Amino acid sequence: MYDGHMKGGETYMITKKILLPVLAVGIMGAGLMSVSQVQAQANTNSFSSLVETLANKFNLDKSQVQSVFDEHKVQMQQEHQQKMENRLTQAVKEGKLTDAQKQAVLNKLAEFKKTFNADAFKNMTPQQKKEAMQKQHNELKEWAQSQGIDPSYLMPMFGMRHFGWFKHS
Repeated sequence: MYDGHMKGGETYMITKKILLPVLAVGIMGAGLMSVSQVQAQANTNSFSSLVETLANKFNLDKSQVQSVFDEHKVQMQQEHQQKMENRLTQAVKEGKLTDAQKQAVLNKLAEFKKTFNADAFKNMTPQQKKEAMQKQHNELKEWAQSQGIDPSYLMPMFGMRHFGWFKHS
């Protein structure tokens, strides 16, 4: 029968050490879902300080906390990729895209992801960042239009629709 006391207090400490960081990561994960891919890549280093803060605050191994963040990031990327593919598949079913256009969009997004360099934004002023992103936006829009593809099919990956880009005209 439970007498209101935990033996040695260790169970409580272990639970506290595990539960609080997991809750913190879960809350952050919900917030991260709304962050665009570009912003998430550009802010990777800011999370290293959060990892360190959580590890220090809860007396955890920093590498284990980083591992949780890394696993979460991979999981979110996989979920996002699947949502993108589902959206494009639906567009093909509805006759809005051809299979070839769907594959072209997936290839272009993979190419962009591979060549995107978040470090290039670190030393830019806000105006320079805005101009660089606008340039990327224009290049993607021109590419999509040259392929006969509505540019909005490229944007969910980057969250640029949030910034008012690629509105239907």
